[in-house]
Amino acid sequence: MTNWVTTGEEVEVRLQMLCHDRPVRTWGDLSHEEQCLMVNAQEHDLLPSVLWDWRTDLDQEDKLTLLPVLATALVSLINDGLIEVRQLVVDVNGSGSYEVIPCGQLPDVLADQAVWEYTDHSWIHRDEGLAIVETHAGRELSLTDRAGVPDPQSSNPYLK
Repeated sequence: MTNWVTTGEEVEVRLQMLCHDRPVRTWGDLSHEEQCLMVNAQEHDLLPSVLWDWRTDLDQEDKLTLLPVLATALVSLINDGLIEVRQLVVDVNGSGSYEVIPCGQLPDVLADQAVWEYTDHSWIHRDEGLAIVETHAGRELSLTDRAGVPDPQSSNPYLK
């Protein structure tokens, strides 16, 4: 597992930033990363799909080096109550369920590069890994502040 934070003090600061209510923003207030995450959450995408859609001007290895930027944006949306991260679980009979990842676990979970990359199984079946999903508040933001077909690249300043 790759960790972005190495000292206990930095971990404590990051955890204090999690799970605090903030004012609801409009679609136009969201950064490119946040808009990309919101579009993917509307589609109930796995994290590797988010990484694929984000910063299409970069190759996969370059994106992986910038994961803290995307993970920080994801935590911000979670703090705003717009998205939740779910661990997909498929039993031996093929029945699926999920568990919401608690806020306190997110820094460690999102720091692991493996959760941002497809396995051979998840690439084919799309039924394992971490998915992001809009909450009710997230759906309201998407419905009222954005029109048209979802396009995670529409706000990418690196493509203009």
